[in-house]
Amino acid sequence: MGSLSIRNVRKVYHGNEILKGINLDVQDGEFLILVGPSGCGKSTLLSMIAGLDPVDEGEILIGGRRVNDLGPKDRDIAMMFQSYALYPNMSVARNISFGLEIRKVPRPERERIVLDVARILQIDHLLDRRPSQLSGGQRQRVAMGRAIARAPSLFLFDEPLSNLDARLRIEMRLEIKRLHQRMGTTIIYVTHDQIEAMTLGDKIAVMKGGEVQQFGTPQDIYDNPANRFVAEFMGSPTMNFIDTRLEARGGRLGVRLDADGSGHWMPVAGQAQALLASRAGQPIQLGIRPEQITHARQEDPDSVARLRVVLTEPTGPDTMVLVSLNGRDVTCRVHPDHAVSPGASMALQFDLSKAVYFDQASGLRVA
Repeated sequence: MGSLSIRNVRKVYHGNEILKGINLDVQDGEFLILVGPSGCGKSTLLSMIAGLDPVDEGEILIGGRRVNDLGPKDRDIAMMFQSYALYPNMSVARNISFGLEIRKVPRPERERIVLDVARILQIDHLLDRRPSQLSGGQRQRVAMGRAIARAPSLFLFDEPLSNLDARLRIEMRLEIKRLHQRMGTTIIYVTHDQIEAMTLGDKIAVMKGGEVQQFGTPQDIYDNPANRFVAEFMGSPTMNFIDTRLEARGGRLGVRLDADGSGHWMPVAGQAQALLASRAGQPIQLGIRPEQITHARQEDPDSVARLRVVLTEPTGPDTMVLVSLNGRDVTCRVHPDHAVSPGASMALQFDLSKAVYFDQASGLRVA
């Protein structure tokens, strides 16, 4: 069984608390992403799961078994780093089988496992080559093959794609996802890349300052961020944050959006009406993603504002349009056919049904 439980785990280095009571539960076969900026503690946590770093407080359980006092070789894990750590003097086949040799797996079985793994990763034609004769992507596959050959209950990946170019990162991301679907093994994967996090994981733990800010599915974290940090970190382009004020009109709450000397009032949608009722007349921060502001399909005064375009960024399928609202640059995602030149104005439709609201002072989500 490859389940993982992390219970109130803490880590202190030279008086600095690096991990501040981490609690996570990963089911057998799940793909967990640990994501966050550099220095947030994600790689330290992975090292503690692997047994490379001792746990100062709390418990780590793999398959229901407490492993705090077990060495890496006794935890039934395989770890893959951003450096491939291949043996340069060994062939691809020997690199894959070396761990099996150490465990004294009989030679016929080793050869069968190596061939099976190589076929899965489509490197069976490279088995006689040395690492120096391989491309970066091929070396990555060999490193993955070495981990797979051990058939561990838990795979640990520490930013394995960070050394690859953009195109190869996309290819290897798909390869890792296919591998997980085929094998169904539990994977714990560390990255600072939110696109990797969104596309690969069944669950995501967003970390900052040694704490888990939010734990959930990729879509839930994207749609329902717990605070401004999560909302800003997850999503590309990032969420727009607009400082505004809640105003009541005709028994409904709305937000005021000002641009080029004219004001627009737009009603708060859905349950946010009730959640924000006590904040009428108070400042609030509106969080709205670029895809929720697009070219107007209908002239609805409650959701459409005509705004002057400051800048455009064509991306192919979409054009990012930059406008100014309440003194902030706001990014909108529109179809290229509807984009206008900088300096011109265009009607933009705001979908506040998926907007979120944050307390300006604390950054915590309030609706």
